Amino acid sequence: MFKIKLFSAFIITTLLTADIPPGYYDDAEGLDGEPLRLALHNIIDDHIPKSYSSLYGHFQSTDAKSDGTVWDMYSDIPDGTPPYIYHFTSADQCGNYGGEGDCFNREHSWPKSWFNEGMPMNTDLFHIYPTDGYVNGMRSNHPYGEVASTTWTSQNGSQRGNMNSYNHNGTVFEPIDEYKGDFARTYFYMSTRYYTEDSGWDDNDMVNGSNLNDWAVDMLMDWHLQDSVSQKELDRNDAVYAIQENRNPFIDHPEWVGCVWGECDSGTGNLPPIANAGPDQIVAENQLVTLDGSESYDEEAPIDLSYIWTAPTGILLNDTTSPATSFTTPIVDDSVDFIFGLIVSDGELDSDPDSVTITVFHTNISPVAYAGPDQTVMENELVILDGTGSFDFENVNLSYSWTAPVNIELDDPTRSMPTFISPEVSDSTSLLFTLIVSDGELESDPDSVTVTILNSLGFISNIFPAEFGLRQPFPNPFNPITTIQFNVPVMDTRHVVSLRVFDIAGSIVETLVNGTMESGQYEIQWDASQHASGIYFLKMESVPLTGQGRGYIKKQKMVLMK
Repeated sequence: MFKIKLFSAFIITTLLTADIPPGYYDDAEGLDGEPLRLALHNIIDDHIPKSYSSLYGHFQSTDAKSDGTVWDMYSDIPDGTPPYIYHFTSADQCGNYGGEGDCFNREHSWPKSWFNEGMPMNTDLFHIYPTDGYVNGMRSNHPYGEVASTTWTSQNGSQRGNMNSYNHNGTVFEPIDEYKGDFARTYFYMSTRYYTEDSGWDDNDMVNGSNLNDWAVDMLMDWHLQDSVSQKELDRNDAVYAIQENRNPFIDHPEWVGCVWGECDSGTGNLPPIANAGPDQIVAENQLVTLDGSESYDEEAPIDLSYIWTAPTGILLNDTTSPATSFTTPIVDDSVDFIFGLIVSDGELDSDPDSVTITVFHTNISPVAYAGPDQTVMENELVILDGTGSFDFENVNLSYSWTAPVNIELDDPTRSMPTFISPEVSDSTSLLFTLIVSDGELESDPDSVTVTILNSLGFISNIFPAEFGLRQPFPNPFNPITTIQFNVPVMDTRHVVSLRVFDIAGSIVETLVNGTMESGQYEIQWDASQHASGIYFLKMESVPLTGQGRGYIKKQKMVLMK
């Protein structure tokens, strides 16, 4: 059987409030073991029984939440949203049910078949709770326990299944952790209230009459310690006392659980607090992890504790003296366990150290290739491909592999920024280049960039114009490329044709054409990406080589808007 020493400091230091009548427990002071149990039995014996039909009405005093709804420990989700709620109306009372959320009824947490539905046990509010009818039915008369293999789970996480711990095997029902202490102290009450009054009670694998079997004591003791008395229990204890005029002594004095079923030290010595560093975690590298020691506690009372966290070498915690702290997981080559320690203090005594293990696993994510923006260039121009926008999530240095079209030779296809000379083309031509990057383990998906090459002069028609002509560039305004079309007529004498761009100050910024040309219609594109926004003038001029004949001059206004 589980043994524990609990000190009377519970009485002195508790911060929760209960309305214990003065002198109510005087006859139990200074006792332990069976004498204490008998004394407590005599104190809480002979309560005022109520009718079975009145229980629904009494629940409004004993089991109502602050919003007036039913406090159902089989469906409640503390600090969360319950899957369903009940109101204290006849419409919500069972009745028939087909599933969870249909109605609530009167749950005998100590099954009534165990005491043959006798009185006053059958209406004792200390072990009867409003619970969902369907969950109550699934619990049936199975004992409470800790499920090893689950056969059914309620919507709030309560379970039914087989138990294989505390030297017990069999089908059990397990409430959620937040209410295990409530049910444990209920069972300690029943075992004390009906001590020596259990003639005809059932013997089963959990109880022998009103006496708890050893494995049940061990488990319920653990539940009692893990889930301490809440304000809900204190308020319910007062409410039930107002109805049937007895109390649950193990809510008023939690230390008496150990005094009856374990070891009790009647002194006023201080017990060290209990450190709880939280559950182990498995996380990826380079992630923010929070360690939570807020479940640490002091057996004497929920007093403020001081905290000391310790971390492995190389790990920096953001705070070593708060209940919760955090750190960023390091980059690792493989899964690595990091163990963090926690010690809490009540100001006098330190706890034994508790630890939490954070397993950090290596995560390599494929890098991402970025071949840069599409480009438009002229013939015989130096073209620079730019893959520097590629990246790796783990910030690993990347290797580069470029693939070029046939007949295009990159100066170095393994560089991030390889170059080539754009070829001469008879018409606008698009070339597709592909980039794949690697972090040494994984390759990226391919990314591509298109380089469009414009011929210096595009011959667009074999119609022979009768005269020179310069059309309005289009688009206009433009950013950064505009298309220019012009005509060269059939001439008896050869002309030198020039096409130049001037800024607003009259300075030549670019010469697009300068030489003799065959008759025809032409198209050329001006890429002004290297020039500032503003107004520019396009001037076409033809001059006869012989100095004889008629020349041609025309201007067009262009607006570059970036």
